[in-house]
Amino acid sequence: MMAVRVKRGADGIWECRLYLGRSFDGKAIRPYKRFPHAATEGEARALAETWAANLTADGTVRSARLTDLLADYVQLRERNGASPNSIKSYLLFTRYVAHYLKTANARDLSVMDFNRFEQRLMMPKKEGGQGLGRNSVINVHQFLRGAYNHFVDAGICDANPLVYVAKPSPERHEASAITEWDFDAFNAKLEAAMRNEAASRKEYREAVYAFAAWLSLVTGMRVGEVCAVERDEVKRYQLYLHVGGTVIESAGEKPYRRNVTKGRKCRNIALTQDDIAVIDAFVKRQNGVLGRVSADSPLVTLDGSFMRPTTISRAFSRIRDACGLPREITFHSLRHTHASWLIANGCDLKTLSERMGHADEATTLRIYGHLMPGRDAAAAQLFNEAKRRAAGSEVCQK
Repeated sequence: MMAVRVKRGADGIWECRLYLGRSFDGKAIRPYKRFPHAATEGEARALAETWAANLTADGTVRSARLTDLLADYVQLRERNGASPNSIKSYLLFTRYVAHYLKTANARDLSVMDFNRFEQRLMMPKKEGGQGLGRNSVINVHQFLRGAYNHFVDAGICDANPLVYVAKPSPERHEASAITEWDFDAFNAKLEAAMRNEAASRKEYREAVYAFAAWLSLVTGMRVGEVCAVERDEVKRYQLYLHVGGTVIESAGEKPYRRNVTKGRKCRNIALTQDDIAVIDAFVKRQNGVLGRVSADSPLVTLDGSFMRPTTISRAFSRIRDACGLPREITFHSLRHTHASWLIANGCDLKTLSERMGHADEATTLRIYGHLMPGRDAAAAQLFNEAKRRAAGSEVCQK
């Protein structure tokens, strides 16, 4: 890709002018492009690179296959800091496009083409489709819509057909949480595993798995965040835990900590003295097995290195089955349990959103809004009062 430079014009809009040599008649080929939607130099440069990569020798935009454009777009997202898991999803979405839209030109595809494409994704595999759920197709739709916005801003495409595509309605799934009926047995299982003296490596391993589950339950952290917490991020005297990263894993590679969370917001989660006591007791047992480790070592670890989130999740499934919990309960259900119990006990939306590390309060409301106490609680109280009055009038009649 050629090196491109962008600068602000007199009106403040980012612009780019390239030199592509000379035409057959000796005139300099210097195509020019403005990027009015770019808010920063980085955004303008990314758009300019896409534009420049798709210019022909005479300075006009050539026709481009959608799959090639998407491959470049995914690389751009990766350079701009998208998580490895997101990039993995984007590559999968690009493969769907390659399979069903073949070598289609991005400029030629219509709204109807993408309507048929998304319907094909939801069609059962036995009928020649991909068999995806509606929520998965919505993710593909959002990816393509964002990509086309980029292509339009870069001058590659004239319009974004995804704006007019009727995406599927989302499937609403109630978050699975541990009920009060099941909590006693589950909590007893965790405490028993954490209390053992960890005389053997197997006992220590079970203690680590139980501690990871307990930590998510009392803080609402995601599994990658649990794996990323370092010892010195537990502020024992200030009574909080700092969440500043997540663990990323890829097949065949050693897991590593990425210093940004899924919600891209570092946060401090308040702890109680009881919580600190549990953490101190676990660390003491950990020291007995691993010896003294550095302050920046992972809190949840078997050997001093970062653990794979999938390992922790699979271990939790074994704990769940041993407790007789429903199969739909996963490690992520610990986070939902934390949130739903806070809501049930009067936690306000803003505090909950900050504690959970959501990007904004709208996300919290979308996930947990159905649990928020509201007018229905007042309705229940009104009916209870009416019932009492009715019972009282019956007594008076007697």
